[in-house]
Amino acid sequence: MEKKLRYSHQREMIYKYLLSTKEHPSAEMIYEDLKKEIEGLSLGTVYRNLKLLESLGSIRRVTSHQGTERYDAICGDHAHFICKQCGMVHDIENLNVNVIRDGVPLDEGFSFLQLDLNITGLCPECSK
Repeated sequence: MEKKLRYSHQREMIYKYLLSTKEHPSAEMIYEDLKKEIEGLSLGTVYRNLKLLESLGSIRRVTSHQGTERYDAICGDHAHFICKQCGMVHDIENLNVNVIRDGVPLDEGFSFLQLDLNITGLCPECSK
């Protein structure tokens, strides 16, 4: 029997925050932005709720600049551009993921579950 997950106002606020941004924030960024709104919020609480939301499939983790963990509420197949210099994470829009999926030569018996593509380079600001 599956254990029922208790409601958490803090978890709901963290999830809503992620849904409202395209910034791909780190746990520290989320904490800094939400600590004014959520009384008693700790960085540990943010990390625990991010881990739980990820395990539920509600968010995904994106490893960026120097191993920093960033978070995204878009969980479907898509790609990210990650700046090697500043660590900015940007969704790559209008990418035909079906072309990429069809072009991956998997050996017999393997099945494709999710496309998680990261492209690294320099963002416009760091390219100056």
